[in-house]
Parts: sequence; structure tokens; C-alpha cells
Amino acid sequence: MKELFQWYKDDKANQLKDYLHLIEDSPVYPVIYDSNNVVCSLPPIINGEHSKLKPSTKNIFIEATGIDHYKLIKTLNTLIALFSGYCKKKFTVEPVNVIYPDGRV
Repeated sequence: MKELFQWYKDDKANQLKDYLHLIEDSPVYPVIYDSNNVVCSLPPIINGEHSKLKPSTKNIFIEATGIDHYKLIKTLNTLIALFSGYCKKKFTVEPVNVIYPDGRV
């Protein structure tokens, strides 16, 4: 992981380096991957090509990470409400289980 961080720091055109400090010294990293173990996101640093929205997208996974729980929930609820208005069956969403490093769900 240190090599990845250094690569982002050294790339002068890369705007991601402004966010590296958020998790660089953390003993753990937030990683979101699908049921096939494909990494979808390493928030707040990078999102993957695998999870990019396209005109043909039918299902959207909305995730949010943050250090202020109140602001995070408000932001997440707003995004969910806005996106779900475009669902085939309006305002229909499905929750996911979050598995924490200590095994909590």
C-alpha cells in the first residue's frame, strides 16, 4: 500500500494526493468490494472503473464514508432519496450488510 500512496504523491497532475492524509497513517483501510472480490472503492481515495456509472447502468450501489456520523447520514439519505426517484419502482432501495474488521455486522 505504501507504493500506491507514493505513486499518488509523486504524480503532479493527480488530485487524489490531497486526500491521502485521511487514511495514510491508519492501521486499516476502508475497502469496498463485490461478491466476486473485485475492489469497487478505496474511499476516500479512489473509486474503480468497475463501479463507474454508465448510460446502461441499471443498479447503483451508493456508499458513503466519513468521520462525522451526523453529516454522513444526512448526506447518504439525501443521495439515496435523489437517486431512488429515478428507479423503475420509484423510491425503492435495498440495504446491504456492512462487515467491520472486528466481525461486527
